[in-house]
Amino acid sequence: MKLDGAYTFESITLKTTEKRFDGFMKRTDGEGPNVFVEIQGYNDNTIYWRGFREVCVWYEENDSDRPFVLVVLFVDEKHDPDNRMLTPRPPSRLVCKNLADCLKKLGRRAGALTVLKPLGLSDIKKNREKLPELVPQWDAEICSLELSEHETKELTELLAYAILQRFQKLTLKEVEKMIQLTPLDQNVAVQELMQIAIEEEKRKTARNLLSMGKLTAKEISRVTGLSIKEVRTLLNSGKKQTRKKTN
Repeated sequence: MKLDGAYTFESITLKTTEKRFDGFMKRTDGEGPNVFVEIQGYNDNTIYWRGFREVCVWYEENDSDRPFVLVVLFVDEKHDPDNRMLTPRPPSRLVCKNLADCLKKLGRRAGALTVLKPLGLSDIKKNREKLPELVPQWDAEICSLELSEHETKELTELLAYAILQRFQKLTLKEVEKMIQLTPLDQNVAVQELMQIAIEEEKRKTARNLLSMGKLTAKEISRVTGLSIKEVRTLLNSGKKQTRKKTN
């Protein structure tokens, strides 16, 4: 290789931790590719590297010569860093999709994926005004599946979860008026969403305090309720972001 500049040579150790794919599909009735699925809901410039790394680890640990399909599904197209530098050799392939585009293809068809339809809409006034009409329609689609009472209840709760995730300006009472549910403050899915919001608010407060540079990690931990380790992680993350901007 002809390389510019000076290099040093050393033997390095790469530390790895247990990684979990969001989805894995293996053909059970014949030959077919192994399908790996990553669902990405936040900005991460390393998503493609991580995806390929985890595929490689799986093949390293399993005796398989089947081709693979790596599917990266973005909850929002803005999360796609568009920095793909690796291309699998056919018949293996990389598939990148935007959730909103996929949901549009469902149309008015009823199915378990109905619970994701709210995520196909942007959180703008025009769409919020359509919700009183759309939500009962989605609810009716779920009921038309003729599932057990438990399964119907579970899908309905997931629908409420998706609505609140996409339309964050809605209040619990507004959603209660649109859909027949257990009071939302008792809904397990909604409780989880509320807890996520609380944790994110804690992290936001911690970042603001860190930027002021007046409190120690221990003091910020006491104020926000985050662990000292979490505060230090936010501090290190902030330093990395600053270095990137500087470079």
